[in-house]
Amino acid sequence: LKSKKNHSGHILLVDDTPDNLRLLAKILETNGFKVRKTVSGKMALQSAQIEPPELILLDINMPDLNGYEVCQQLKSNEQTAHIPIIFISALDQTADKIKAFENGGIDYITKPFQELEVLARVKNQFIIYHQQQQLLAKNQELQEEIRERQQIEARLQELNSIFEDQVVERTSQLQRSLEFEERLKRITDEVRDRLDEEQIWQASVKELAVGLELELCHSVIGDRELKTCTIAHEYTRDTSTPLDKASIIALVRLPESHQQLLQGLSVQFCLCQPNSILQEHCRYTILACPIFDDQSFLGSLWLFKAEGKSFDELEVRLILQVSNQCAIALRQARLYQAAQVQVEELQKLNQLKDNFLRTISLELRSPITDIQSLSQVLAAEISNNEALVSKASEYLINLQQECDRQLYFIENLLDLQYLEAGICPLQLTTIDLHNWIPYILEAFVVQHQEQPPTLKVQIDPELPLLTTDISCFERVLHELLQNAYRYTSNGDISIAACSRSEKIHLSVSYSGTEVSKSELSQIFDKFYRVPNHKSSIPSNSGLELAIVRKLVEYLGGSIDVELRAGQVCFTVILRIS
Repeated sequence: LKSKKNHSGHILLVDDTPDNLRLLAKILETNGFKVRKTVSGKMALQSAQIEPPELILLDINMPDLNGYEVCQQLKSNEQTAHIPIIFISALDQTADKIKAFENGGIDYITKPFQELEVLARVKNQFIIYHQQQQLLAKNQELQEEIRERQQIEARLQELNSIFEDQVVERTSQLQRSLEFEERLKRITDEVRDRLDEEQIWQASVKELAVGLELELCHSVIGDRELKTCTIAHEYTRDTSTPLDKASIIALVRLPESHQQLLQGLSVQFCLCQPNSILQEHCRYTILACPIFDDQSFLGSLWLFKAEGKSFDELEVRLILQVSNQCAIALRQARLYQAAQVQVEELQKLNQLKDNFLRTISLELRSPITDIQSLSQVLAAEISNNEALVSKASEYLINLQQECDRQLYFIENLLDLQYLEAGICPLQLTTIDLHNWIPYILEAFVVQHQEQPPTLKVQIDPELPLLTTDISCFERVLHELLQNAYRYTSNGDISIAACSRSEKIHLSVSYSGTEVSKSELSQIFDKFYRVPNHKSSIPSNSGLELAIVRKLVEYLGGSIDVELRAGQVCFTVILRIS
């Protein structure tokens, strides 16, 4: 919008003050606009009707007709209603501006006006005006295009009417195919996830009977030789008479139809000269369809239509597809039932094992406790006889140690059983590991003061508080330390604790007994012991690390073991809360 040519437009100025008219006209004409001037509302109405402008700049306070009245008359006239009007007035109150917009104004310039503001607002309205004109022209083009398209559509309708009969016929066929596909999908969805054979037979028989408007429909279970033959499910239409089950079995056993079923073929027939037991079947058209899986013959579907009707190609195809889905569902149901039987047997065996371990643990604990008590009594008696003190005391100490080891083993066995059964409730407490870990380590060193280990501790100073079950967590750390003490060659044990991603990482590592990767994979198994020929410390029971893993899992964490720079490193990972 830099050239006069680009700014050219027809503007009508209305103001009863000649100076304002001259100033506005000069501003607009200098910028390439064509300007007409009037000094009253009546003259403005006449001028707009004679030669409608593209834009009107209208003063409000005029003697004969004020700007609001002029605007109302212009907007009520169809010839001038489309002309945009910008009010120019010294009235600067919000109410005056709102009244101007309510009477049809599109913009408002207050006096004294600024040249740049006037030009900007006028140019903006001309841009809008030209865009509206372009939109109107485009609408006319679209209307013309619509008329042309309507003519083409009318012609197409004439052409379509020629092929209407063919389309209707084809649509009917396609609609029927779609209905069959939808019915097949519904039957498939119903039987696919069912694990009960009775429900599978019931769903498939009913859907086929209703969908194909059958008089009767039966599903029959039998082997290849028909040594066993049972009607699994039957459907009879309300208006039909049920068939005798014996006659159905006799029909199924007809050798001619059965041989074709064994070959995987469907059979459609009518009985024209039936014997006495099949007399009632002569009023039906019968279709038999086999049910096979990849292993054996499972049975067949028998469908009955009224005499004079037959099964067309689409219907036979649907029935074959349904029989295939039934075969898959039946095989799946039988596999599930077999699996359930195995699961129940395994549960029984597992329960027997748990009961055995619980019983044997309790049975072992009682006599060992008695032996321990008697050994204490015997020790007290021997202490009064100085001649027997030395040798008997040695025997009693050995006896006491063995009793302690057996009790420890039994306690571990019971603890493991309780953990596996999940009957130990957690007692959650928040602890500060900066204070708690050194406390546990100090107690551990005191326990082994005859051969004290060398502990290397590294605790992250930024370690957050941990919410956990103290007794379980203490047992985990104690067993890991005890395991490290048992297998370390030089007595050095490293303990480290840090936090990563809202989790606590606690590691216990040691160097000593060489452990292979295959041994690491079994290290948490019950009763597994890593060979330890170098240490003089008694071997463990083989349950400690299994208990550690169960405890960590019970606390909602995980534990891992790896070889790191010649050391065996156990790492426990727990959520902070």
